[in-house]
Amino acid sequence: MEYRDIVFVIVELILCIFLFWFASFTEKKKSSKLKLAWLAPAAAAAAFFIPLSGFDISLITVYLAVIILAAGFFSENSKLRRIVAAAGAVLIASAVIVCTKSGIYRRADYVRDFENIFEEAEKRYVLTKHKSIDWKALHDKYLPAFRKANKDNDAVENYIQWNRLCAEFHDGHVNYFSNKSGVREEAEKRASGYDYGMVTMKLSDGRYVALSVDRSLEKYGIHQLTEITSWDGMTLDEAAERSVLRQMQGFPDIDNELFYKAVFAGGTGGDTVEVTYINDEGEEVSAELHRLGGCYFERMKECLDTIDQSYPAANMTLNKVNDTTACIRICGMLYDSKTIKEENYYIFQRSLEKQLLEYKEQGIKDIILDIRGNIGGDDGIVSSIARLLAPEGEHFYANDPMWDTKNNCYELDENGNYVVNFPYRFEGEDIMDGGKIIILVNSQSVSAADHLIKIMSQFDNVTVMGFTEPNGSAQGISIINGEQGSFILSTSALLDENGNIFIDSGTDRQSGDDLDIKIPFDEKAVNELFNKGNDYLLDKALELLE
Repeated sequence: MEYRDIVFVIVELILCIFLFWFASFTEKKKSSKLKLAWLAPAAAAAAFFIPLSGFDISLITVYLAVIILAAGFFSENSKLRRIVAAAGAVLIASAVIVCTKSGIYRRADYVRDFENIFEEAEKRYVLTKHKSIDWKALHDKYLPAFRKANKDNDAVENYIQWNRLCAEFHDGHVNYFSNKSGVREEAEKRASGYDYGMVTMKLSDGRYVALSVDRSLEKYGIHQLTEITSWDGMTLDEAAERSVLRQMQGFPDIDNELFYKAVFAGGTGGDTVEVTYINDEGEEVSAELHRLGGCYFERMKECLDTIDQSYPAANMTLNKVNDTTACIRICGMLYDSKTIKEENYYIFQRSLEKQLLEYKEQGIKDIILDIRGNIGGDDGIVSSIARLLAPEGEHFYANDPMWDTKNNCYELDENGNYVVNFPYRFEGEDIMDGGKIIILVNSQSVSAADHLIKIMSQFDNVTVMGFTEPNGSAQGISIINGEQGSFILSTSALLDENGNIFIDSGTDRQSGDDLDIKIPFDEKAVNELFNKGNDYLLDKALELLE
């Protein structure tokens, strides 16, 4: 039983015991006010426990008990009151047996949740036309999967199917979160597959190699950067397509998908998997690998964290990295925990300006904006950063489409395109006097981080670098709350200078945020990241500045 229901049962049982004694007490001391005690169980249920946990049919005997106990309010017969209290206690105690044995206790209706959220999402998703979303086809495709999750009462499978559905949108803002703790972690483990002792990854030259190799594979001659030529008789890309975890990833930009795709192959297979590879003598050989004790997800995550360098850090930290360069580490476009107001933007901007000017006096002329793994946030912070670093003069941010208040939707012209309401612009201050700016990104640089990259990349002194492009998701979001979880989706449109969707990819899977320099993920990069523990992209940025 859930802890809230356990508390509910215990409290109501204690009240029954109390009222059994209380019946004798009131026999000697009659009072109209004391009669209210018999309504306490019903009041506790109605005011606290049912609103907190929700109604459940398995607790019907508890609900019936609190109604029966109310009979003590209408009758002052002490014998009847004691019978009522005893009957209530028996009914409440029986709920424990019903909940633990019936199989219907707190049974979720995943199909109903899917239908309700899906219907609302179809009305509100702002990129339906832009991405050519076929809502009926998606509904028909996933309904059987949710029916199966419902039949099996499987919260983990429900989560997996929601994320497979989210991946179909190729929109970094479309996500699902379960209300139950631990479901996401269990789903990641189940979907990732077995751990065979290595992570598979594609290098820039097209070779597939082993990374994060377990020492148990040394006997096969498999080590860091061993070339893998096939996985269970398939190419690495073919094996990756079998991964459920891969099916749960909806990379908005196709280039990012191609970069990461092979990583999902390393968890596919059964108790054993046949791997073909090039040994140290240059010969193509095969070995049957047995799955290790854990799941693949932990090994894969550790490997990707090393590649992405999205390490936890204090937000908005400004550090001097050499005599002429400072690095601003921005984990999220956030300033404080309070509601963002115009004066907060001003305070933030002036605070950052003060720090930059202090460094400028010390000889700093170039800036590295490290927004790898930036979770996004508030566009007011974005414009505040851009305002300080942009060349002097007025610059375009984005267009806001016209809202049709009568029809409660965005206004379209005769060709079905958005009608522009007004453009967002900002004034550049160029406090670093045109010094070079490098922006470090990865596929987790999303939302407001995408905004910053888009508006800064238009300046001649800015260079965007990374192994991968930014996420490529920039529209405003809202949440649809279901009974079992919450669905997040893009619902507010932003437009570029031509009145088209700002940044988000369409059917071509090419976002409006691109790299100026794509750093090769090669053997040198692997050696620097995995063997030396260096921040390779930061080093490449400094190399470029020099």
